[in-house]
Amino acid sequence: MNASTFKDRLGLFTILTYFIVLFGLMLLENSSAEQIPDTVKEVNFIKIMQVVLTTLIFILPATLFCRFMRDERTAFLNMNKTPNLYFILTAAACILFALPAVSGLESWNLAIHLPSSMSGIESWMRGKESEAEKITNMFFQDKSIGGLVINILVMAFMAALSEEIFFRGLLQQIFIKNKINPHVAIVIAAILFSAFHLQFFGFIPRMFLGIVLGYLYYITQNLWVSITAHFCNNAFAVVATHFYAPEITGTEGVAIPAEQPIGVAFVLLSLAMVIGQLVLLQRYANKIKTLL
Repeated sequence: MNASTFKDRLGLFTILTYFIVLFGLMLLENSSAEQIPDTVKEVNFIKIMQVVLTTLIFILPATLFCRFMRDERTAFLNMNKTPNLYFILTAAACILFALPAVSGLESWNLAIHLPSSMSGIESWMRGKESEAEKITNMFFQDKSIGGLVINILVMAFMAALSEEIFFRGLLQQIFIKNKINPHVAIVIAAILFSAFHLQFFGFIPRMFLGIVLGYLYYITQNLWVSITAHFCNNAFAVVATHFYAPEITGTEGVAIPAEQPIGVAFVLLSLAMVIGQLVLLQRYANKIKTLL
């Protein structure tokens, strides 16, 4: 085993160990009784803490990893280049085309029931979903434009930046560096990304979004592209919830009236359009490479 291979395997072991410990702490924290904030001051404090925590648990570890374990340093995350405009537009289009599929997958995910022998676990899971939804709703108490801007910064921009740095830039990338098939690496990173949110009845649509984001990053080799797509997804949900909160369901990235479920045909069409965009993006990226 040469030094480069050893460094890659050590990096993968370090990151996975960190994720497992972090995930365990999240489970323990969510197993304890949690008081739902009920004042503007408490909600604002939670927003500040969310920015601080996402920086500490996602951005800082990725920065330290690149500083001490990668020869490429910041270039390892592929954030050192200005993204091609076509890449950015395609990323936004993928998210737009993915919305019906995400909504349909959410409806099916919500309808899943565990066996009767696991009814206690299902009750606990649905209870956590309800708590998460109540906390999210508290974030939208302030219906002013200022409140909307703050929510976009906290829930859309910071979430997109920190999660893409960790799950796509760091985790997905180190899987591929360890000779794991890129398609498998993208799916694994998407599963871990969805699992980390601890919203069990939004797992499938969030995993699907993670896969789309993973391919956007893999094809373009520019993390700003997947960050843009992630931001567009979250910003759409934030804006829709801000103006149409009574009609909105509770999963991040899903913003449709609950009484209008998405049919199978629209889900399949949505999937086909997303795949088509990714294929065109791959062809364009290959064309650019041949011109360089």
